[in-house]
Amino acid sequence: MTFKNTGSFRKCHLSKYKAFILMVVVVLTGLFVFQSRIDLTQMYQSQFTVIMQQRFNHSIKGDPKLTTSKGNNSFESGKSVKPESTTIATANGGLTKVVIPMSTINKLSSKITMTTATTKVMPSVISDVTSSAKPIVPTTMAKTMTSDVITTSKVTPNLTSTVKPTNGTIVTSTAINLASSVRTSTPANVKKKTYVCKQIGARLGNQIYMFATSYGTARRKNMTLVMKNDATLKATFNIEGAYDTNWNLCKDAKTISEPSCCRAWPNIYNVSNEKTVILNGYLQSYKYFDDHRDEVRKYLTFRSNVLNEANNKLNNLFKKQYPGQNKENRTLIGVHIRRGDYLSSSSIKFGYVTASKEYIYRAQKYMESKYSNITYFVCSNDLAWTNDVLKGQTDAIMVPMGPAHVDLALLSLMDHMIMTVGTYGFWASWFVNGTTIYYKDFTKPGSPFGNQFDKDHFDTIPPSWIGL
Repeated sequence: MTFKNTGSFRKCHLSKYKAFILMVVVVLTGLFVFQSRIDLTQMYQSQFTVIMQQRFNHSIKGDPKLTTSKGNNSFESGKSVKPESTTIATANGGLTKVVIPMSTINKLSSKITMTTATTKVMPSVISDVTSSAKPIVPTTMAKTMTSDVITTSKVTPNLTSTVKPTNGTIVTSTAINLASSVRTSTPANVKKKTYVCKQIGARLGNQIYMFATSYGTARRKNMTLVMKNDATLKATFNIEGAYDTNWNLCKDAKTISEPSCCRAWPNIYNVSNEKTVILNGYLQSYKYFDDHRDEVRKYLTFRSNVLNEANNKLNNLFKKQYPGQNKENRTLIGVHIRRGDYLSSSSIKFGYVTASKEYIYRAQKYMESKYSNITYFVCSNDLAWTNDVLKGQTDAIMVPMGPAHVDLALLSLMDHMIMTVGTYGFWASWFVNGTTIYYKDFTKPGSPFGNQFDKDHFDTIPPSWIGL
């Protein structure tokens, strides 16, 4: 039998042969892609384990930088580091090297304290690895590193843990057992809050000292001020925010007392901030608060109602003395003369001294040598004596005694000050912050009062003030 269509038959067989070859190529390509995906999966699991080990190592060293893994699974922090010990893991014929330096194991052989940052760890670490003994390091650290507190752990090396991955391959790993004896404690860098406590007493000048010194001490020692009996200060000054009023914060406080009233004592100035303290005494030295004087000035600004009353009193007195004139064209000098209680027999015996009229005249002469167009506003608790001393001086205005806080605010509006003795005159001068003349012999030498001061009164009188 003869086939005439031989060419068509050969073409048909050739097409089937090409189709078979194409099918084989497709199958082989699919197998190759599948095997590649398996190898990639194993490689990423191995690299993830290495990265977790690196996080563990750097948490021990306290290094905030985490290194990256190179292709050969060595640690990279600028250059490749040769490992001291290794763990070999085989999975589906692939070889993966996990590096755990011996220095890490040695560091963990004793009790350690480490501060950990919050680290989110992928849950696949736990699902991909099941341990028949203790967890391997990355898994353990994945749990530990999510804590925000300091953990103190007793660490015992476990160098023969057998770990069974989910694919069934047995891996012998150098692993560390962190599971034993773990406790938590307060972070080491968090300091317990402590307080400077002061119970306010006496009259206005003393109260201002108590606040200023206690505030300056608290600020210098990074503590918080707590005050009690602060009604007068609150009614006078914009003092809110400078202190707490919860006296319960002071229930376990240690009391620190000054040896005497009028020096900068080291036990007050250098008080420890490890424990809450109560300051006891009058605390009359500007040195206690001079390093924070701008803040003290901010809190010791007079309330608007007090300042308005003082301004009205000042303006009315000026207009009466100088009709039609503007006080802005005058140099206003305050004078505070304290006598009264200083004249009692007990005060004189204790060592208090009052200023003489000759001192008043010398102080006026000094001011008049420096300034022109002077008007004196004179406050005193002995107006009869003061009127007699300044009799005939047309530029001296006697200020009728009013509430102590209002008259103090009036003196604070002056350009300069002449003071005699006492804390009230000190604060009037401090508020003015101009030229101040003070009576330098304000204590009797050798007296109980005089012995409370340093020899030259440097602890109580600022160096820029002028003693006469």
